[in-house]
Amino acid sequence: MTNWLLLRGLTRDQRHWGNFHDELAARLGVEVVTIDPPGFGTQNGRVSPRSISGITDDLRGRFDRGDDSWSLLGISLGGMLAMNWVHRYPEDFERCVVVNTGAPAVFRPHQMQFGLMSLIAGKRFRSLDAHEAAALKLTSNRPPEQLAELSTTWAQYQREAAPLDASVLAQVAAAATFRLPTRIPVPLLVLASKGDRLADHHMSERIAARFDAPLRLHPDAGHDLTLDDGPWVCDQITNWLAHAK
Repeated sequence: MTNWLLLRGLTRDQRHWGNFHDELAARLGVEVVTIDPPGFGTQNGRVSPRSISGITDDLRGRFDRGDDSWSLLGISLGGMLAMNWVHRYPEDFERCVVVNTGAPAVFRPHQMQFGLMSLIAGKRFRSLDAHEAAALKLTSNRPPEQLAELSTTWAQYQREAAPLDASVLAQVAAAATFRLPTRIPVPLLVLASKGDRLADHHMSERIAARFDAPLRLHPDAGHDLTLDDGPWVCDQITNWLAHAK
């Protein structure tokens, strides 16, 4: 059995996985670990690199693989990092799963979502609690009463380990300049949500087609698919592994 490393998305750190890593570990019966990207969480005193490759190399330098075999899952920006990592260092991971990710190469202007830009632009004019409430309203399709409690927790994360503005802008620049790899040399599974209001699910469809990878679509979850329906994600991975050659 292979263990799993999880990579979070734009401006988020490992605390934002909630209990998903425990769900996946229990379902697969393996070790599931998380890591903070440079500039966020335990790394918030540093400035993030401005490229996906630079962030990937920083993560790789801090990740202790030991003698175990590993697979990789990334959501959103974490999906970009995951594809870059397995393309450049295919010996590091046996398999890769990307969730609600994208890239400029598969973006179409008519599918532009303005929510992220307005969220980032308005951050300095809101309280932390209001900002996190706005972020969750954009990225999750959970009922409002659930998001209210969660936004309070996530605002506290910001108070405990606020990232530098330079790191937020660096991650945005990294995502905007990311180039899809020419190939993914390990088995790839693409997961996406039709209810994603941040990254249009058609980008995931194009990524799956480009790399001839299986695609699974959730009917109504939001961008933060592991938050909205972690058991569904676990089901897709379990089924994928069960049918692996």
